Amino acid sequence: MPAELPPVGWISATVAKAGHRPDENEDAVAAAPERLRFAVADGATEGWESRGWAARLAAAYVRRPPSPDDFPRWLAAARRGWPARSAAGSVPWYAAMKSEEGSFATLAGLELRRPRRGAAVWGWKAVAVGDSCLVHVRGRSVEAAFPHADPAAFGNTPPLVPSSQDVPCPEPEWLAGRADPGDLLLLATDAAAARLLDPPALAPALAAVRAALRAGDPAPLLDWFRQLQAAVNDDVSVIAVRLPGGPEVS
Repeated sequence: MPAELPPVGWISATVAKAGHRPDENEDAVAAAPERLRFAVADGATEGWESRGWAARLAAAYVRRPPSPDDFPRWLAAARRGWPARSAAGSVPWYAAMKSEEGSFATLAGLELRRPRRGAAVWGWKAVAVGDSCLVHVRGRSVEAAFPHADPAAFGNTPPLVPSSQDVPCPEPEWLAGRADPGDLLLLATDAAAARLLDPPALAPALAAVRAALRAGDPAPLLDWFRQLQAAVNDDVSVIAVRLPGGPEVS
């Protein structure tokens, strides 16, 4: 019998805006590497409990990814049990109003499929709502970017997944593709995704990603985040997945 493929290499990092505490970070990352599932979500600052809702969505994806046919059922399950208001007793009127409006977050999820016996090509499929993105890199070039491929596409009002069943959810976007051994698949919230899609900024970003993967330590990614935040102060999150095999790129 053929030897089993080695596991994928992966690493993640997330930081709050400069000057904010870690518990004020409204991004979320989730990974189930044994199931080849990864997700990032970005809670809307204006929403109620955005940090918790982003974490809930990302965790729901890696637990069971939705399909185009069952996304409404999947979202209904993620919403189930999400509190409509604070359980801490009386709250200020503005907090009560926010809780009634609900929580909002972007979402990008990735699921990989190992090569068939005797083949080398991996399969992947992704879902996105909003401007958290998947960026597929081969060597030093971007092979695919989803749902945005242009840094100019990022704005201040992305589509968001709402926690309330009374608020319509924007239609998710779906994409599937193939990847070669050694390819990188990056999930990133908006600030990092826009930088990965900016050609002059790509090389230092990939250098940080690869250094973090080689070391098994997110420190190089965190250094890159700090440089990024000097220009755009936002929560920043990345999950980097490297498929086993293929040439090592410095």
